[in-house]
Amino acid sequence: MKVVGVDLGGTKILSRLVDPVTFRSVGREKMSTPTGGPKSVLDAIVGLVEQLDGAGEAEVVGVGVPGLVDTDGVVARCPNIAGWDSPVKVKTKLEAALGRPVVVSNDVNCGAVAEHRAGAGKGVDDLMALFVGTGVGGGLILGGRLVVGSRGMAGEIGHMTVIDDGRVCGCGERGHLEAYAGRAGMQRESRRLAAAGRSSKLTELTSGGPIKSRHIAQALAEGDEITHQLVDDSVKALAIGIGNVATVLDLRRVVLGGGMIDRLGQPYLDQIAGSLSFGGFGPTVCDLALAQRIDDAGVLGAALLAADRIEG
Repeated sequence: MKVVGVDLGGTKILSRLVDPVTFRSVGREKMSTPTGGPKSVLDAIVGLVEQLDGAGEAEVVGVGVPGLVDTDGVVARCPNIAGWDSPVKVKTKLEAALGRPVVVSNDVNCGAVAEHRAGAGKGVDDLMALFVGTGVGGGLILGGRLVVGSRGMAGEIGHMTVIDDGRVCGCGERGHLEAYAGRAGMQRESRRLAAAGRSSKLTELTSGGPIKSRHIAQALAEGDEITHQLVDDSVKALAIGIGNVATVLDLRRVVLGGGMIDRLGQPYLDQIAGSLSFGGFGPTVCDLALAQRIDDAGVLGAALLAADRIEG
């Protein structure tokens, strides 16, 4: 059995032909994500799949998208994709264009499935995969299966309140984990402090542009006080959130990945595990593991979920 996996991102779309048994991928089609709205994006996905598998060897296509996906494959919105601010029937439209079944999933859930089957979560059937980058996303595996919830929101730990009446999150609410641990939230706070007269190495390194994980790592290495405080705040928020979720769901492992984790590495995980703010029963409730940098993890996870749907 062969499956086409597609990973739709804010800047690029990637497609590969995947064997869901061996996890091996062949072929690789890639293009920049169109900026003309959902129709142009879906047309691009169709084009990539046809380039990769014009003979129709794959029985099913799996697509990971950076947005909220319901059980019918409707994507409510994709904040990181230009013009995608209303629901789109992605599954229905792609099936009509491709003439074969299509399974649509959230991209973080795809990453969680890849880590569970082939990465740092292998052999552990109750875990959360947490990806810390611009924002904070989570995917939940219980009893060896992905759990998405009735509205596709299961595992969305980034929007868990960890600080009462805390910083404003990108979603508009206050005190969410993402407001403290995501790069966008750290950027907002560093600029607020700079406007109040407390500039930092971060504002110097970025010259008004977006803060990247490499900037945070460099500012930390140079001993910048504000950056150290921002990272300490992120550690506290992650410790609260991870500990509480692990206790409530009896998780054995939490796998952490994403740009921030890749840059700050094991010492960052050690800070989280050793934090006095670790929620629930404390860090003994679960172990923290660095995500394995699986090649094209989003593609693999999308393909595996699609194969599951066909086989199950």
